[in-house]
Amino acid sequence: MAVIHPTEEERVAICEWLTANGINVKSVPLHSDFAVKGGQIHYTEFVRDEETGNILYDPTTRSAVERTASAPCLVQPSASLNIPTWGP
Repeated sequence: MAVIHPTEEERVAICEWLTANGINVKSVPLHSDFAVKGGQIHYTEFVRDEETGNILYDPTTRSAVERTASAPCLVQPSASLNIPTWGP
């Protein structure tokens, strides 16, 4: 689920859920598509420079570089977030 323009309450709930699962919220764009499949959270994250930690920027697309990522789902998302969940 991607929440294009989350309300402040939705943004806070998403950030709390990601943090509870050990995911750095500063590495996840708000437009990330979240899903829980087979005990893993699947989402989009920014790619960072290994030396500086800065988010990489693609001058061709004029946007931050992103990639898909996954992490163990230790805390299930609140039903109010409407994040698709499949498997145990």
